[in-house]
Amino acid sequence: MKIISNKIIYGIALFLIALSTAHAAIPEKVTLTPEKAGGGAKGEAVIKEKGKDQKEVTVHATGLKPNSVYTVWVVNMKPKMDMAGVGEGDYSFKSDAKGEGHYTGTISLSELEKWQLLEIALHPDGNPKNMKKIEIALKGDLK
Repeated sequence: MKIISNKIIYGIALFLIALSTAHAAIPEKVTLTPEKAGGGAKGEAVIKEKGKDQKEVTVHATGLKPNSVYTVWVVNMKPKMDMAGVGEGDYSFKSDAKGEGHYTGTISLSELEKWQLLEIALHPDGNPKNMKKIEIALKGDLK
């Protein structure tokens, strides 16, 4: 009887490990919806495994302001507003003449788990380092 119980417990444990591993490999999709500066924009971010303890965030957006500069951020609104860029450099991409934009950056899993939102910010002056006049174009929930 005890041998059967141990086999059942062992089998359940293996099943749960396999299930959690399979789930971790499935890309997570985040729907990006327009904010005030977004107008008719829409988009999606796909978050998938990128090596050990890293996530790759790929943003695809349409309906953006053509030929404009955008940056990609993870954001918390509570307990206080805070934000960090996704990827390297100035976290920016430029939309094309049709208003389409794409961006890919990496972030550690432990860092990504700290944040509530993914936001795409428009930089009206074209300078991704100027944070004073940014306008949020798209936003999606990470949790």
